[in-house]
Amino acid sequence: MNLSQRVHIAPFGFEHDRIVLPAKEYDADHVILLDFIADNISRPAYHEDVIADLETAGITVTQLDCDLFNLYDSMSVIANQAIKHNGDGDNVYVNLTTGSTITAIGGMIACMVTGAAIPYYVRADQYASGTEPIGHGMEFADELPRYPMDGPDEQQVAVLAYLAFCKQESENVPETYDIRKDDLIEFGKESNLPFATEYTGDSKKGYYRRLDRHVLDPLLDQQYITIEAVGRSKRVHPTDGGINAAKAFSYLLQETGADIQPDDLSM
Repeated sequence: MNLSQRVHIAPFGFEHDRIVLPAKEYDADHVILLDFIADNISRPAYHEDVIADLETAGITVTQLDCDLFNLYDSMSVIANQAIKHNGDGDNVYVNLTTGSTITAIGGMIACMVTGAAIPYYVRADQYASGTEPIGHGMEFADELPRYPMDGPDEQQVAVLAYLAFCKQESENVPETYDIRKDDLIEFGKESNLPFATEYTGDSKKGYYRRLDRHVLDPLLDQQYITIEAVGRSKRVHPTDGGINAAKAFSYLLQETGADIQPDDLSM
């Protein structure tokens, strides 16, 4: 039988004490460090101390790549980890203190949309000026209130992720991208998406109407897709916002039968 663990998710940014001290104080079993991706930023020497101090305290450490300056990547990584560990029966906490402001916003949204993790903020005893680490010591850690926030519909995310994946695959030869409504209907059938599987009629027009009403019209309203007329067919394109949304809400793909999964979205 697997025993539940206390899992802390913390951006591996510009802090030492505000990562290590709350993990030790609140008996974390496992700390997931979100390791920033930035070619123009060198890794601080004290990062090695963070890992060493956590491991010395008997805390397991995992490092995951995450762009701490990208809202959608931050949301995606935090939400997927929260869902995964919450599903395993773990108690998940997200440290909003130790990365960028963008990461803090993404982490808070991930906590509210998934309901799978508790966000907290660490107040330091002292703050440095112009040096790193920024905070020293820990005055206290505040658990922050969560307000329920509705995420997008699962089948809409699945279709959006499929469009994003196909766009990604055709990146080197853009003219080969040719996803039409017929393709989305087939994808819906193969992935057991409700707009397709819950249709009891037998006309093709019925599938088109359900695809439009339940999936494409809401995505158009959010400006996540555009639809281009090509002869008598309609080619469906994801916008940059749609591609970002597919990444941010990729944790919902685990709830569908779609072949597209979070790891397929590399953007």
